[in-house]
Amino acid sequence: MFPPDASIHRHPIVLVHGAWAGEWCWLPVLEPLRSSGRSVFCPSLTGHGSKIHLGGPEVNLSAHVSDVVGVVTTYDLHDVTLVGHSYGGRVITRVASVIADRVSSMVFVDAHTPIAPDSGIPQEWTEAASDTGMFPMLGYDFPPSLVGGDEGVAWIEARLAFQSLASFTEPWQTDLPDSARKTFVHATLNTPSRFTPYAKAAKARPDWNYHEIDGHHYLMFSHPKDLAEILLSA
Repeated sequence: MFPPDASIHRHPIVLVHGAWAGEWCWLPVLEPLRSSGRSVFCPSLTGHGSKIHLGGPEVNLSAHVSDVVGVVTTYDLHDVTLVGHSYGGRVITRVASVIADRVSSMVFVDAHTPIAPDSGIPQEWTEAASDTGMFPMLGYDFPPSLVGGDEGVAWIEARLAFQSLASFTEPWQTDLPDSARKTFVHATLNTPSRFTPYAKAAKARPDWNYHEIDGHHYLMFSHPKDLAEILLSA
């Protein structure tokens, strides 16, 4: 139907992927989310997924914030559940500062969260990006048993993109909207990790909802149904 049916505005969910990944990483959770009747949007961040051809060392966090804000405003979304995985936590933090009146809840899925000190940039990332300003995925792997075997690992690795170092050097921490409900989902299988301090901070705050899943950092692959249930209740 055109123009779009009003159902598109009923508490939509906007899923923001992390570093090196793309909108494709949310595929395992789409069915349980959409079966709830809510609309779901998965923006591609510039240089990743369907926008991989636009990548380069000049791509920064501001560009990624614009990608997400553009989806929300283009579709005139309100009462949004804004979800960020990993690096996507930096993105949604800045997005919420731009469109706070459109965001009703925020979910940080094992993600950078502005309630604890920035975990910093690993030296190996800086060294890997020293020549081109871009670096491949470093410090993570995909256990075959959690992502559908060797075939699943190959499918994921074929879609990973190089990340611009500039996306990690731009300031991102800012206050979150008071009116937005806030949730942190911690992947405990990788503990301790650079996300552990954020998880501890969220767990200690009475104004946050906190969940633990005994899974890999990429919970959308290892525990899609569990993650979807949390997102729908956020």
